[in-house]
Amino acid sequence: MSDRHVRCTVESMNYSACGLKKGDYFEVGPEGLTMPDGQSFCYFAIGTALPLINGRINSATADEWIESKPLLQCPDPPEALWMRLEAVDREPTTGENP
Repeated sequence: MSDRHVRCTVESMNYSACGLKKGDYFEVGPEGLTMPDGQSFCYFAIGTALPLINGRINSATADEWIESKPLLQCPDPPEALWMRLEAVDREPTTGENP
C-alpha cells in the first residue's frame, strides 16, 4: 500500500526574498512536513499551503482536487511566487508497516 504525499513546488516568481529557487519543494505526508536535505523553505509560503493540504490529504475528494494540480501564491505580492501542488505516491520503505 502506498502513502499519500503532497508536494508543493516553486513554479515561478519575480524574485524570492527568502532565497527560494524554481524547483524547490517540500512535501506533506503521514510523517509530517519534509524537505530535501539542506534545503530551506519560506515559512510564509508553507503557511499558505498547509491549511489547503491538511484539510484534503485524506478526504474522499482529495484525488480529484490534487489531480487538477492547483496553483498557490505566496502572500508577498511583489515576489509573485507561485507554487504547484501535486500528489506523490510513495511505497513504504523496508521495516515500515504495510
